[in-house]
Amino acid sequence: MSTRLQDKRVLITGASSGIGEAAAREFAQQGAVVVIIAEKAEDLHVVAQSIRDAGGRATAVVVDLSKPAEVFGVIARIEAEVGPLDVLINNAGIGLGATIMETRQEQMRLLFEVNFFAMAELCKQALTAMSVRRRGRIINVSSAAALFGSPTVSAYSATKGAMHAYTMALRTEASAYGISVSEVLPVSVRTRFFDNVHGEKYDPSGVMLTSDQVAHSIVQCAAATRPAAEVQPYYPIRFIFILTALFPSLMATIAAHLQAKNVAKSLRSQEQEKR
Repeated sequence: MSTRLQDKRVLITGASSGIGEAAAREFAQQGAVVVIIAEKAEDLHVVAQSIRDAGGRATAVVVDLSKPAEVFGVIARIEAEVGPLDVLINNAGIGLGATIMETRQEQMRLLFEVNFFAMAELCKQALTAMSVRRRGRIINVSSAAALFGSPTVSAYSATKGAMHAYTMALRTEASAYGISVSEVLPVSVRTRFFDNVHGEKYDPSGVMLTSDQVAHSIVQCAAATRPAAEVQPYYPIRFIFILTALFPSLMATIAAHLQAKNVAKSLRSQEQEKR
């Protein structure tokens, strides 16, 4: 795998921690030239320096993806500094722990600005540059929530659902220029993402992956001769995807039953606290 990624220029967003940081380190270990983007300048520069200290090549670019003016033209500026990009990885994202009735419009707009609009703009910029060269790879890190919305993270699920549909369309358009487009759909990942989630504290349940597991799936996808259209780091989730597609009413009934149990449990807990 290292020979396939040797000297490839890889841009990764949301790389100051979590999946993005883990992916940046693994790409650098495989000989790639890594460009990492995030808004947290201090954390980002620490990651870049630690990669360089380990013998890798990394450049940090501070960009606030919630601000369109900072996103506009960023790939052209990066290519002017490091050369033509071979791989774009849209990994950055923020969450929101809130019910639909609790969700404020400004919160939802912030999530869409970072999770969807910045991603779409970077895809457009990358496709424009890569289409001239007729080569390149785009990998969008989505979520299993893209294919079935989850309660208390409806806004986050919506942004990932939008990413999913956009990625499907992008894949078809990009193929005409010899550019591959893949989507990575992990289940919950044990990172600082949930510590930084907006709104109420979101406590994920069920299977939890590590940053390294998801990062390895991303690197494998980037190095593959024929990258998969969709990558599930937790393969068994495909079974849930299939059931949801084939039996939407049944899965909706099961989800409603589970949610009712969670709400009842929460109400009992609140009553006990009052006592």
